[in-house]
Amino acid sequence: MGERRTWRDVDGERVEGTWRHVFVSDGQAWCLVDLFVYADGMVDCWGLMTFDELTQRFASGRMTTSPPQGARGSADVLMEWTFDEPQSWLSTEGLLGELRDAIEELNGRPTSTQRCLAAVEVFRRNQTEDNRAVLRAAYQAIPEHLRIRALEDADTRDWPLAVLAAGPGNRFEFHGVERVVTEEMHAAELRYFDEREEWLNRSRRDERSPAR
Repeated sequence: MGERRTWRDVDGERVEGTWRHVFVSDGQAWCLVDLFVYADGMVDCWGLMTFDELTQRFASGRMTTSPPQGARGSADVLMEWTFDEPQSWLSTEGLLGELRDAIEELNGRPTSTQRCLAAVEVFRRNQTEDNRAVLRAAYQAIPEHLRIRALEDADTRDWPLAVLAAGPGNRFEFHGVERVVTEEMHAAELRYFDEREEWLNRSRRDERSPAR
C-alpha cells in the first residue's frame, strides 16, 4: 500500500492517503471496490467514515475480504462472476492491521514491524523477561500475513523473531506448527541478529562511500 498514494482536500489542506481493494455488498453482489485510508484516520469506501465505523461494517458483514462460495461478484461495469471455491489470503483482522500501519506510515510514525524491530534491539541489549514481553506483544501486533516480511529475509522469514519472542522452554506456533524453543535455538537466533546488525552496518557504510 505504501507505493499507492492519493489525497483529499480538508479545508484547503492536503491530507495524504493510500488505498487497497475490498469487497462490499450492495445487497445483490459482492462488489470489488477501492478502500481509501488517510493520514487523519478517515476511510472512504462508498462514503467517508471513521476507522471505528469501518470496523463496524466488517463486523456487520457488509464488507469482507472473503465472499462466500456461490456468491455473485462484481467489478463495476467491467464484469460479473460467481465465486467457486474462493480462497482468501487476507483475513479481516489482517486487513485492518494493514490499514492501521498505513495510517502510521502516512504520518511518519513507526509501523508495527518497525516497532517490533525496535523492541528486538532493546531486548538484545538487556535480555530481561519484561523486555521479552514487550517484544512478544510487538511481534504479535504485526498483521499475521506481514510477519513473514518483517526481516526482509526469504530464508529465515520471521523465525528469529518468533523464537526470541517465545523464549527458551516455551511453546509457540509458527505458521501452523507448534514448536518448543531450546537454549540452542535461542542462542542461534541471537547470533542471527548480531550478524544481521553487522550486515546492515556494512551496507550503510557502503552506501555512504563515494563511488570511485
